[in-house]
Amino acid sequence: MKNINFNYLLLPLLFLISPVWADSNFAVTDFELLDLTLKLSDPKKAAEIDAQEQEKIKMIDTLIRKGITDTEGYTMTHVSAEDRNKADKSVGYLFDCAKCSADLGREYNADYILIGRLHKPTYLFSYIIVRIFDVKANRLIKEYRTEAKGKPSKSVPGAIDNILIKIRKDIPH
Repeated sequence: MKNINFNYLLLPLLFLISPVWADSNFAVTDFELLDLTLKLSDPKKAAEIDAQEQEKIKMIDTLIRKGITDTEGYTMTHVSAEDRNKADKSVGYLFDCAKCSADLGREYNADYILIGRLHKPTYLFSYIIVRIFDVKANRLIKEYRTEAKGKPSKSVPGAIDNILIKIRKDIPH
């Protein structure tokens, strides 16, 4: 009876002192459009192109949210348009200001906040840009960008998949 196996006593202690890893919590805003193209003189054509860009943004928003949500170890909270508009003083403000983005992320108890932009310098292609800010450190962690040209139904999902692969590699989960 004197030969007590100490392994049985130490095993429960290991569970008490071992770290518990929590999910990385992302606050995700709607993507913004930065359209630098020349304005068309035909209002009907301009409205048609604008509608296409809004559909592209909806597709991007849906795919990025689904990708974050479906990643094991990540949780995602959608930032309401009202909260984003209140924090975003002008187009690009949250995108460019780490502290401002982090402040918004803190309102959602997030570890990271994802701010996205569809940058359209020409009618031929656009860039999908994602910036991830560390909410606790008030700093930009990483920027991801990819080009999207061609049919949005094919180019956008591929571009978002590429960005998600990089995010999963760089951000702990």
